[in-house]
Amino acid sequence: MLDSLDQGALIVNLLRALEILDPKDETSINNIASFLYTPDTRLSEHLENLKTYIEIKSPTDLQRKNAGNLLETIVALTFCGLKGLTSIKSFRSASSQYDLLVSGDNLHWFPLYRLLYMKDNQRDIVVEAKCTKAKVNDQQFARLCSLMEVNLFSTTGLGIFFTLKGATGFPKRDQTERQQKLSEARLRQALFHARTGKTVIVLDAQDIFELDKPASLIHILTRKIRDVEHLSGLVTEPCSDTLTADLPSHLALIISHLQDS
Repeated sequence: MLDSLDQGALIVNLLRALEILDPKDETSINNIASFLYTPDTRLSEHLENLKTYIEIKSPTDLQRKNAGNLLETIVALTFCGLKGLTSIKSFRSASSQYDLLVSGDNLHWFPLYRLLYMKDNQRDIVVEAKCTKAKVNDQQFARLCSLMEVNLFSTTGLGIFFTLKGATGFPKRDQTERQQKLSEARLRQALFHARTGKTVIVLDAQDIFELDKPASLIHILTRKIRDVEHLSGLVTEPCSDTLTADLPSHLALIISHLQDS
């Protein structure tokens, strides 16, 4: 057992290490992500139920309602897998409905918000679950941006949509050419980030189905957050890709051995 003096020195050293943590260092992220996110054992079953719902061509009103509750359960279970979580809330305030507000105040949460490019005083995450077979449109995207800019300005640094179909204006999964222009919700995302420094990202069904894998949530979030500034025009890589590469053919050959390893 460490005495109080040793524990204090350990905390000081940890905080110093966090100060130099580089979110762009993939090796650091791979190691830390596995520690920070361990999927809840109940998540896989719920993901299978969501897959079953998506296959229904014409769901009834009751099925849609149950699916909405199911997606909210998946969201809550996902964030319960984060180390450092100290607060998880879903409620209607005097002004707005919050599907989920999550935050942490201990040492485990510190490397998490650094990896997610969040500021020291804006460490909370606000989440909206949209279990519809239509994409999140610009108006819906603007509402979450407004909540982060007005209602949650001082405390929240990251907004996340959990959706089935993604959002309007974002690159499609089956496209091969880069998207060269911004429009609709994708344009709103870029403008909001440029104005406030805060980020709103979108997970679709394929992203969600990866969340029962260790470290997956961290990898998905960091790659989507980076692409808000990169504007690659492509869908972000799956979390199973340990090395993310976007290179022309004459340079891709140089790292082919790393991707195969």
